[in-house]
Amino acid sequence: MGTNGPQPPADDLRIRPAIPEDGDLVTAVLTASYGALWRGHYANSDLEAVLPLVTIAQPRLLASHRFFLVFAGDQAAGCGGWSEDVPGKPGHVVEGTGHIRHFGVDPAHLRKGIGHMLYRACRDQAVQAGIVRLEAWSSLQAVPFYQRLGFRIIEPFAIEMGNGVRLASMRMSTDLH
Repeated sequence: MGTNGPQPPADDLRIRPAIPEDGDLVTAVLTASYGALWRGHYANSDLEAVLPLVTIAQPRLLASHRFFLVFAGDQAAGCGGWSEDVPGKPGHVVEGTGHIRHFGVDPAHLRKGIGHMLYRACRDQAVQAGIVRLEAWSSLQAVPFYQRLGFRIIEPFAIEMGNGVRLASMRMSTDLH
């Protein structure tokens, strides 16, 4: 496989569904991931306002059985999941569409196949739940990752963060066949 394609997972990686008690682990992964990988894609002033909001584990996702943690040895190295609810709109469901949620990989564990491992777990679970299409509201730096997974760009948009900051994002989707 090429450097841009899916990487085989390292032997010491394991994945499991997150539980509500994993909030601190998820927050740590998201903080490390977004704090490092979003730099250069967003203004520092925007990151200062946005990172404290988007790196906090969401209890509803942790309790959903649709959010996963990947461990490298005993260290939480990645997290991510999916929901039927449209992000930011609990209870609002678009029939047949699932939404990729809060993917992050600790920068110390990039290029080990963790993101792909998370996506496969989400995709397989979504297919079992009757989902035929997945959407990702991607941060700018993650667009190439989602494209490698088969997602296509639908449109650029900005996520209103509620504090005067609009986070430039890309709405993407893939059909599950």
